[in-house]
Amino acid sequence: MVKKFEFIKVLEFTAFLLVVSLVFIMFVQVFARQFFDRIPVWSSDEVATLLLIWLVNIGAAIAAGRNTHISMDYIVDKFPEKWRKGTEIVVYACICIFLLAVGIILLQLAWSGRFASTARLNISMFWIQISMVVGMITMFYYYVKLLIKAISGYREKEIILNTKE
Repeated sequence: MVKKFEFIKVLEFTAFLLVVSLVFIMFVQVFARQFFDRIPVWSSDEVATLLLIWLVNIGAAIAAGRNTHISMDYIVDKFPEKWRKGTEIVVYACICIFLLAVGIILLQLAWSGRFASTARLNISMFWIQISMVVGMITMFYYYVKLLIKAISGYREKEIILNTKE
């Protein structure tokens, strides 16, 4: 039997690799500062920062894929039952529009900063800034899926209500 490909598993594995790499880099920095005169160039704070930024954006995408971002359920729960699905659709639509707009701006930022580089390792700023674009695109993908699911659930509920009347 062929297993279904799950993109979130790739994101989780990537996050795992980033955490392991970050811990290793930090261990090397601490060890080298304690026992040697200087730290290796490849284990600088720039690499740790780069890994941490990627980890944050991949983590945000994982949270979107699991639909576990913090939300204001208290306010939505105050609405009448028949308005809650509509409110959910509006919220997901607003999130999608926001992610798309911010993603476009971040892509322009990353592209314009492609010739700038970090001070110590000469890594292009593009690789730092593109992580935010990847995070926004991935979150957009998952929130569009949630929006479609909410719309289809709303339509099914409407059909059930119309047949009962």
